[in-house]
Amino acid sequence: MIIDIGFGEWTHKGHTYGECMTHPLSDLMYVHIPKNASSWTKPNLLDWGWEFYNYHTDGLNKTAIVVLRDPVERWLSGIAEYFALYHKDISAPNDNKELLDIVFDRITFDDHTELQVKFIQGLDTDQCIFLWCDEQYRNNFARVVAERVGANKYDRYEYQHVSNNDHDRRHFKNIFKQLLDNEPKYHEQVQQHFALDYKLIKQITFYGR
Repeated sequence: MIIDIGFGEWTHKGHTYGECMTHPLSDLMYVHIPKNASSWTKPNLLDWGWEFYNYHTDGLNKTAIVVLRDPVERWLSGIAEYFALYHKDISAPNDNKELLDIVFDRITFDDHTELQVKFIQGLDTDQCIFLWCDEQYRNNFARVVAERVGANKYDRYEYQHVSNNDHDRRHFKNIFKQLLDNEPKYHEQVQQHFALDYKLIKQITFYGR
């Protein structure tokens, strides 16, 4: 199945669709989806000599490693990052009903809160290796690379929990998590917004699960 739903554009926020990493001698490429353990994955690949490319413009014909995450969980991390980066002075968005109506009407504000399917435009999902972003991701990633490239130590590298380690991100994430927990309508709106992500997740097979 080829993903083709239209790109959108977030270059002005720092992300260009098609961003990936690979090594000239590898038949694998890692496709970068923000908020899906990319803060852990990219530095480790750089240490092993992988370089940045764009599979749309560089003509790469390699098996793509794609990391997907629970859409609601990812959105909570993403919306926290968005507020921490661009609106940290709004310390209590949960006290502003008009603001909340805007947030939950739009839901996607930047690349951190965009649908995951938009980051894999043009890829054949039957030719991808899908990993689930959970506590087993580090081990599964290490196994995939070991099977296709060779021995590595990725499973020993500690995770980087960006939201948990940053005060502002942690603050906003807690606020929006409480809103989703206490207001079923907000939770439902977020789930409906990411319907295409949920559809993809149900259709594919994840490595190691």
